[in-house]
Amino acid sequence: MNTHLITDAVRNSRTREDAGIWDRLFAFWFRRLVYTQIWEDPEADLAALQLAPGATIVTISSGGCNALSYLSAKPAQVYAVDLNEAHLSLLKLKLAGLRALPDYASFWQFFGDGSSAANADLYSFRLRPALDTDARDYWDERDIRGRPRSSYFTDGFYRHGALGRFIGFAHMLAKIFRIDLAVLLKDDAHSPARIAALKKLHGLFHSRLARVVTRMPALLFSLGIPPQQRKLLGGDQPLNEVLHDRLMRLIDVHPNGTNYFAWQALARRYFGPGNICLPLYLQQGRFAEMAEGAARVTPLHANLRVFLEAQPARQVNAVVLLDSQDWMAPDEIRALWNAIDRAGHDDVRVIFRTAGAESPLDGPELSSLNDSWQRDDAASAMALAADRSGIYGGFHLYRRVSAA
Repeated sequence: MNTHLITDAVRNSRTREDAGIWDRLFAFWFRRLVYTQIWEDPEADLAALQLAPGATIVTISSGGCNALSYLSAKPAQVYAVDLNEAHLSLLKLKLAGLRALPDYASFWQFFGDGSSAANADLYSFRLRPALDTDARDYWDERDIRGRPRSSYFTDGFYRHGALGRFIGFAHMLAKIFRIDLAVLLKDDAHSPARIAALKKLHGLFHSRLARVVTRMPALLFSLGIPPQQRKLLGGDQPLNEVLHDRLMRLIDVHPNGTNYFAWQALARRYFGPGNICLPLYLQQGRFAEMAEGAARVTPLHANLRVFLEAQPARQVNAVVLLDSQDWMAPDEIRALWNAIDRAGHDDVRVIFRTAGAESPLDGPELSSLNDSWQRDDAASAMALAADRSGIYGGFHLYRRVSAA
């Protein structure tokens, strides 16, 4: 697997020799499958972007959930760009499912439930022939236990990946501390059992064990957090307290009956099949729309800035950066926004999230970008409040100053 793009992305400066040991270790770690689902809410994205039909969207792919969910806005094209070939292989597998699986039931069985033994045959006879060589090689490759990665879909796909395994570790701790996660997920907000479970959860996160564990760099790696992003995650506040606060926003703000992020955190699975409490691309009523639109999604292994620099001028209507700028040095962020400025349409909208509350464009090194770009404070605040995942400190929507 090509790793130099990831190494470049996580270093603290643009000089390779300046990269710290933890940056290098994270770059090695991040080659693998980290996210089995994306942890940004696509419905919050779409509400902020307000796209007209026929738009061109450029997004970082991650697990591909959002790139596919954006099809509900009827774009002309979605370019899903990523440095991590494992994540691109997951998106390619989902696209193959939309092309090659005969109905929603089989699509749900493979990608929604992800735990049926029958998925081995679905992969071998339906999905594998529809994959390109890179994705086929990735899913055929055997893991440390000697099993092909495609077998992850036969025993609970959402328990795999670095983050999935970390959530499994958290569930083990919850069991040891006798915290009933099912009560947290399903009980009424004011039920005595749920209140008691929340109190135990608070005790766990503020225990000496939690303080020790959250000082381990491997924990951050499992959460997909590079070393420099830790500096933005709650500032000087202890990480155990920051994570507790973000978890409470995830499980205790939005109704869990419609929050599939809470289901993934507390039950390690989706609620379904159907149309409730699922990502847009996994909803039964949207299957035909997703299957029809799959041809408009293009996965690309590339640096996002380099990709944008190669696009025709003024053609891109929306750019979705996820939290990537938390990883970047200021000069790389400036170069990225220059690329967006050239490739973006006059009314282009740019959205991204940050571990902390502040936008990188508010820092002194990048403040000149505000001559060309303006943050929509009201829409950004609404999107942050609407994001059911609740794990980020800031949501930011920018438009050109002339179009604001």
